[in-house]
Amino acid sequence: MKFNYKNLVFVICIIAILVAVSGCTTSSNNTTNNTTNSTTVIVKNNTNNQNTTTEISAAKAKELAAQYTGMGVTLGTPTLTTFNGVKVWKIPVTTVGTDESVDSIYINVITGKRVQ
Repeated sequence: MKFNYKNLVFVICIIAILVAVSGCTTSSNNTTNNTTNSTTVIVKNNTNNQNTTTEISAAKAKELAAQYTGMGVTLGTPTLTTFNGVKVWKIPVTTVGTDESVDSIYINVITGKRVQ
């Protein structure tokens, strides 16, 4: 396949013409806006707002933690604590037949999701 310089020159000329025409056809719209905009904001503070966030119970946290365990482990009694800056239920995980905690599962008190 032979490269043709005439085609290249033609394409460059077309591009140059398009660039030149696009720069010449800009129009400017010089209008003046003499209106005054005014906004009134009314803020009403209601001091009767109450936090209606509900927290999950220890029993619910233990139930949610069970989905992250396998056979051969048991879940201990959940305790309320803070983990990674989040209020959580800490559920100890123990191996069946031992009283030794091998791990803990942390469940967010508000969302019920696992915190890692």
